[in-house]
Amino acid sequence: MSEMSEMSTREKVQELLRSRPELTLQQIGSFTSLATSTIRQFLRDDVKKTTGLRVDEEFERVLRLIEQGDILRPDPGATIALGVAPKQIKDAKRARDFYRTLTVQHVCQVMDYCASTARIGVITGEYGVGKTEAVSYWRRTAGAKLDHLVFEFDEFSSAGVCDFIEALADRLNIEFTGGIRNGGRTHRAVCARLRKEPMLLIFDQCESVQARVFQVIRQIWDATHEDGVGIVLLAAPLLMQRLHYGRLKDIGALTSRVGVWGALQGLSRDEVSAVLKQEGIENITEGAYDLLWRAIGGSMRRLMAVTDLLVQKHGAKTVTERTIEGVANTLWGLQLNARRPVAVAS
Repeated sequence: MSEMSEMSTREKVQELLRSRPELTLQQIGSFTSLATSTIRQFLRDDVKKTTGLRVDEEFERVLRLIEQGDILRPDPGATIALGVAPKQIKDAKRARDFYRTLTVQHVCQVMDYCASTARIGVITGEYGVGKTEAVSYWRRTAGAKLDHLVFEFDEFSSAGVCDFIEALADRLNIEFTGGIRNGGRTHRAVCARLRKEPMLLIFDQCESVQARVFQVIRQIWDATHEDGVGIVLLAAPLLMQRLHYGRLKDIGALTSRVGVWGALQGLSRDEVSAVLKQEGIENITEGAYDLLWRAIGGSMRRLMAVTDLLVQKHGAKTVTERTIEGVANTLWGLQLNARRPVAVAS
């Protein structure tokens, strides 16, 4: 059994408040029939034994409603702050177009949290921000000691429940008979394997996953999280909007089970400056830096493409606004002008 199933009602409420910092005890208690004074006394363990059972029953009922997504669904503005302080990366070593930025630290925090608590985590960020590379870093470091599986959705597995569950079963080395008639059997075999061999399931490219496939993911977690199975969903920001504003019941059920949200903001100005220095690009005018910052839009992928071209073509020469305009046109076909705002395409 999981730690959550062994918790007292009070501990479950405390855990919910920790994972959903935008909630208060008063908000949760407003869905009970309890007096305000009793609600306040609840977390202090001051409730009399004669009334304690009814109090627990009331809070257990509300906890079930929250879990089902019927009440107190997460607010899209309440993304959990992961608590990592920005760090200078001026001494970082480049490896495969990779730097350990704040984005990487945030991704690793979510991965560690979901692996250790068997929760569902959602990480969103624009294309090129570095989600996949950050996961690769986690797998080489902390994740190397943990059982996990990375599943990248394609046009087929993201749209069909049978294709998805069969592809997942194949990744888990489970023998199965294909076809829609055997989909349920394959699903149950996957859950049985995960209960026996719990791990962290990491799903990438989730922005285009259809509601029925999300329903299967949610059902897999429902059936296995007490045995230690956690899930991380990686996607473009569109997924965050779908989960918070989607009217489909299946998506709402998944949303209510998410334990941590990580909305990545991309590279900061300080990080871009540190990377440029590490790459040997120190002679850059202020105007050129501003134009570069606007052009890359927080994307590590774009920044590394720029630095590669600057190092190859310009060496130790001073980088000017005209230089950045030329680079942007060569790499992305952007017609930049230092005096006009930059419209950055994904």
